[in-house]
Order: sequence, then C-alpha cells, then structure tokens
Amino acid sequence: MKRIKATLFGCFAAMLFFVSCENSIKSSIDGTYASYESGEYSISKDTLVIMPCGDQGDYQVIRKSAFQTVRNRKLQPSERKIREYMGRFDGKTKTLIIDAQGKKISFFPGKNSLLLMQREYHKVKP
Repeated sequence: MKRIKATLFGCFAAMLFFVSCENSIKSSIDGTYASYESGEYSISKDTLVIMPCGDQGDYQVIRKSAFQTVRNRKLQPSERKIREYMGRFDGKTKTLIIDAQGKKISFFPGKNSLLLMQREYHKVKP
C-alpha cells in the first residue's frame, strides 16, 4: 500500500511539475517585444504585443511595423502598418501558431526573446 501511495505521489508530482513548467512558459510569453534592423537601403522597426485571450492557450498578437527606405542617402517618409493575429500556444514546441497565416512564433524564455520567421525580437515589457 505504501508503495502504491509513493508511486501515485510520484506520478502526481511529475504531472504537477510539467503543468507548472508549461504555465510558467505561457505566463512568460505575453508582453511587448521589439526588433530593429537597419541597412544601407532601409530601416525597419517592429513591435509585437502578445496578450492572452481566454484560458485555452489562445493569444492575440498585434504587430506594429515602421519601415523607411533610404534614397540618395536621405531617409524617406516612414511607412506604418498595424496587423492583428490570433494564435494558439503549443507548450511542447514552445511555439505560438498563427492559424490563418501559417506563421509560427518560437519562444526562448531564458533569453527573453522570440523568433518570428527569421526575425528576432527582444522583450521590452512584461
């Protein structure tokens, strides 16, 4: 009987550990992330705001982009876009899958960063 209790307790503890790990990853992904890239011909600034939407692992993602081209060594007027997406978090792969676009956002909680396609963003606000 003691062995059964110990085994059940061990299984319960392991399950609790995995659930708490997934919940801590989920709670660490929401926030504001920024990315800045510049080159000889353009400057690009991107901000992602990620917010939980309900308690089923759904998230709203608001992407604010600003882009400026450089012509004859002069910055041209800024072009801005705001897009909104809905996605679902997959705890096993640590990705937020944006259904309609087929895009994935990969999270790196230890670095406070994420990867959207090939662009890296760093967390600026929790």
